[in-house]
Amino acid sequence: MQNDDKDKEKERNIHHNRSRIHKYIVDNPGCHLRKISKELKLAMGDTQYHLRILEKTSLIKSRRIRFFRMYYDASVLGERQEFILAMLGQEVPRDIILFLLESPGSTQGEIARHKGFSAPTINWHMSRLIEVGLIQSNKQGKFVNYHVVGDVRDFTSILRVYYPTLWSKLSNRLAELFLDISSASLSQSHDKSDTKEIDIKDKQEREEQNSEY
Repeated sequence: MQNDDKDKEKERNIHHNRSRIHKYIVDNPGCHLRKISKELKLAMGDTQYHLRILEKTSLIKSRRIRFFRMYYDASVLGERQEFILAMLGQEVPRDIILFLLESPGSTQGEIARHKGFSAPTINWHMSRLIEVGLIQSNKQGKFVNYHVVGDVRDFTSILRVYYPTLWSKLSNRLAELFLDISSASLSQSHDKSDTKEIDIKDKQEREEQNSEY
């Protein structure tokens, strides 16, 4: 009887820890084995075992990025979203992305000075961000400038859901940035429209002159 009770208690603990791991991944998509084990205070071997079961039963999925296997809830869709979640889940890549969202076109030196990171640290993490297609570089003269790739809303939507404290600090500044970008785009659109109208008028005048002859 006592053995049965112990077995039931052991089974309950197993399911409890597996549920904890699953919930942690749902709340922190893009996390890796070592981080899960540390945060939940579980042995690495036990954590790895539960991760295999969760992935086998299609509750989670994983993707290897460089040296780490990142884990996601099964509801996370798309390679780009997986890469963004994985990079935002790490302090230095997240700081680089946030800085470039606010200051597009910055150099590695500017990022290093602003964030207090060493140049080799920035360079190493920047190469990872470029490798997964989240950042791109453009050489202008002696300097290399960096920009976030693709729709910025892919990043801001994830920040809003998974990093609400960071988002609350950034939202106003990013909103101003987007307004500036929209205004600039609108101005360029009007300029192109005006140029097109002038070209049409010039063409009509030339055709009228030719018809007179």
